[in-house]
Amino acid sequence: MRRPLLSTVVLALVTGVAASVVLFAPGRHVTGSPTPYCTAVGVLFDSDERMWRAAEELRGDRRVREVRDERTQAQNHERLTEALREAGRDDLADAARVDRTPASLRVVEGLGVDVEEFADELRRQYRVNVVDVCEEPQDVG
Repeated sequence: MRRPLLSTVVLALVTGVAASVVLFAPGRHVTGSPTPYCTAVGVLFDSDERMWRAAEELRGDRRVREVRDERTQAQNHERLTEALREAGRDDLADAARVDRTPASLRVVEGLGVDVEEFADELRRQYRVNVVDVCEEPQDVG
């Protein structure tokens, strides 16, 4: 009785290993970012209202997994001036103006979406920058 059970377990293990090799073999490429939140697609706006409208539109786009890090002009201005002061650039911090600081948000593309193609399409309407945070680690938020 133990022999058929052992054979079944071994067969299941071999099948699982074979399936893993086929699915995750090196060189297999799936379009889009393989790691969630690896690509940062930043979108900048001249006003808070445009940012809020775009956030709602993007949430309805099937290519978008998530819209996050929505920041108003005032929030970004505060972050900018703090960073400039920490860097010892009080002159630039004093010269920065809220109305000249963009509002922003971050878009996380859906699984299987080619981020470069998507970003190119977004660039037709918005100011967009793309950073692969897994290859170029930095504070994107």
